[in-house]
Amino acid sequence: MKGARFKFIFKLRLEEFLALILLIPMLFFMVIYCNKEGFRASNVDRFLITGLVFLLFLGIIKLKDLKLLLKSKMGRLLKITLEFLRETLPFAFCISIYTNMHDMVHLVNPNDVDASLIAWDDLLLGFQPAKYLEAFITPELTDFMYFSYSSFLIYILVFTMYLYVTKKKVAFRETLVSIILTFYIGYVGYVIFPAVGPKFAMSHLFETSLSGTFITDRISFLVNYEISEYTRRDCFPSLHNGIIFLILLFAFKHEKIYAFLFLPFAIALFISTLYLRYHYFVDMIAGFLLATLVFYFGPVLNNWWEKKRPETIQVKKG
Repeated sequence: MKGARFKFIFKLRLEEFLALILLIPMLFFMVIYCNKEGFRASNVDRFLITGLVFLLFLGIIKLKDLKLLLKSKMGRLLKITLEFLRETLPFAFCISIYTNMHDMVHLVNPNDVDASLIAWDDLLLGFQPAKYLEAFITPELTDFMYFSYSSFLIYILVFTMYLYVTKKKVAFRETLVSIILTFYIGYVGYVIFPAVGPKFAMSHLFETSLSGTFITDRISFLVNYEISEYTRRDCFPSLHNGIIFLILLFAFKHEKIYAFLFLPFAIALFISTLYLRYHYFVDMIAGFLLATLVFYFGPVLNNWWEKKRPETIQVKKG
């Protein structure tokens, strides 16, 4: 019986297993805190969407197991579609978990650590970057910073889809699994070290508002949607910095030309996290360190997991 349970677990890919593991506490916290002040009703909608994604996700795995894919043209098209969905749905599920979890962090752990993060910045730099960058605020620069910050997901999709379309399967799997692993570790960090960021914790120190043109107005509305004192303890570690740094590392490993082309955009995004007052400097450093660790150990963990999977074992026997 024990062996059968482990066999089922290893039928899943690593990122699929992690999604299942993270789904359990998400469901638990939603049930426990649904009547608490600060719980957002919109979380229920997000959870339903997440559940539907997860069911579709399991359905894809089941369809593959039932060998419904035929050798006809329609069968080959179905196979390609299912393979693409199986590769990409774990990332969609990862984002779905985030949208459900981040609003509940303050309920799970109400002890914000902003004061400690501010102290660390003072120790490391001798000043607060968000306050220092206030001297450089202009409407045009604010527009550019918001554009850079909001391009986060676009950068992830462009690089991973480039690897997928060009059939660099090993590079694609290494990158995608490592990105998802970094996200999930970061989520745990949000719960252990909840913080609202300089935008709220240091609001009394700022003398200049982050005003821009209509570009800032449009983007900031989307980025700041539903933010309040009850939401988004998602500072430490900074996943904006960590994930983009991770993409840079994999780009230099697999596609150096892309890495050099992407580098200026990455630097702009790093600066934007401080300029827009979303993160402390120590958040950035923690994100870089996390990305570096996952860059080295993520592929190793994924390779170990793949060797345990029945599909891999059958291929070796064949």
